Formats: sequence, C-alpha cells, structure tokens
Amino acid sequence: MENINVQVYSLVSEKMTPIEKLQTIAKLGYAGAEFTADFTQVPLEEMKKVLAETGLKVPSVHCGLEQIESVIPYFAELGTKMIICPGTSFCNRAEAEEVAAELNRLGHIAKPYGIKIGFHNHTDEYYVDEGKTLYDWLIEASDPEVTLFQVDCGWCSAAGVDPVEFINRHAGRIGAIHIKENGGVIGAKKPWPRHTTEERPPFDPVAWEKIKEEHDKLNCPQGTGIVDWKAVKAAADAQYDDVIYVVEREASYNDPQDRVACLAEDIAWLKANL
Repeated sequence: MENINVQVYSLVSEKMTPIEKLQTIAKLGYAGAEFTADFTQVPLEEMKKVLAETGLKVPSVHCGLEQIESVIPYFAELGTKMIICPGTSFCNRAEAEEVAAELNRLGHIAKPYGIKIGFHNHTDEYYVDEGKTLYDWLIEASDPEVTLFQVDCGWCSAAGVDPVEFINRHAGRIGAIHIKENGGVIGAKKPWPRHTTEERPPFDPVAWEKIKEEHDKLNCPQGTGIVDWKAVKAAADAQYDDVIYVVEREASYNDPQDRVACLAEDIAWLKANL
C-alpha cells in the first residue's frame, strides 16, 4: 500500500508546532497529512514552502461545520480534495437531513474549487432511527455531486457495524477511509440532539476519564484488531477511484506512551500487508 496519509490529530499529545508535526510525519514515510482547521494559522506561503520541502500532500482536512466555508480558499491552494466535518450533533432522521442540507450548501460553494464536502463518523452516527443508522440517513440525503464521506473503520466497528458492509451499501459515496485499528465493540453511543433546550450536563472529569480509558483500551497494534483491512481496502477501491487513506491514532498502545513509535509501526504494517 502506498499513498498513506495520517491525521495530524494523531500527534495532539506531542509538544510540537504544526510545522514540526509535518516534518515528523514526512520522516515516518507518510505521503500526506490530513490537516485540522488550526493549521490555517500558518501563513499560506509558509505552508506551501513546508509542504514542498517535506513532499507532503494535503488531500483531506477535518474542519468544524461552522468553519468550513471560511477555509475553502486556503485549502484549495494546497490541492485539498475533501474538507470533512469531524462531527456535529444530530439524533434522528430529521436532524440528519438538516445536517445533509448544510453539507450540500457548503458543497456547492466548494465545487468551483474542486473540493467536495464530507463527514466523518464516530459511534454516534451508527445509532438507529426509523430502521436505519443516522449515517445512512445523512449519506442518502446528501447530494452526490458535491459530497463524499469518510468511514472511520475503528469507530464503525466499535459501534458493532461491519465497515465493509457499510462501504458496499454506500458504493460510490465513500471518498476517504480512516485506518484506526480497533480491538473491540462498545456499541453506538446515543447521540446528543441538534435542537434542544436542555443544557448539557456539566463536565465531569472523573466520568470523562473513565470513558477515555474505555476508548483507549480499543487501541491495539495495526493488524491485530477486529477490522479486516484487506477487505476494507478492496471494498473501498472497488466503489471509488483515488480513495484517501488516513491513519489516525487517538491513543498509544505501548508503554511508555509513544505515539510516534505507534505511527511508525502502523505505516510499516500497512506497506507490508496492503
């Protein structure tokens, strides 16, 4: 497998500047990086220079729904093909269709730049309403002319959904895959409503730490989890040309914690086995 990218969030725990993260990613042998919106704080010409020096591409980006419109010109200059919302609240079919309408609006703005707008799943999007997952409703209500979607296979499989079956179900609509190794099933988290007068409960650091521990335990070395990556790649490649493959590590699996070492092992396994 070649042209493997990495989500820059994988290095969130590392004390590095954005440019140092890109230099590290290039040294690890990745072909590109999936940026987050904060990378636009680096002036455009400086970013172009760093990308030229490292040889990295920026095929896809994660950006909050409310920020997407403002960053389209910046990422168009970097050759980005997909700007992906990493998540927003919606809890039923009607709310999924509202989000789809916003993706469609942004997609038509991005179209002249050669960019499609997308969405990235966690487990919440596999919550079922009216007989289908919320992600099904979202994709079905989105305009295929201006939208594509990213399947995070780690969260998909953690929700108890087979990512291969899901990709096949939405053939032609999956433009990017998050390669996130996952060691178990925790089920689909009940999503928070898009429209509610109810206040979210105050942040509970103890409860959050328990959730984080549960999620972190799902991390395992690439190739040792429950996802059949060869089947994922075959299904993804069969339904869309030039699928963007992105490694994401939200936690380390080694002790002492070393995210860079994990990412080095990830790309080595992928190049040797896919």
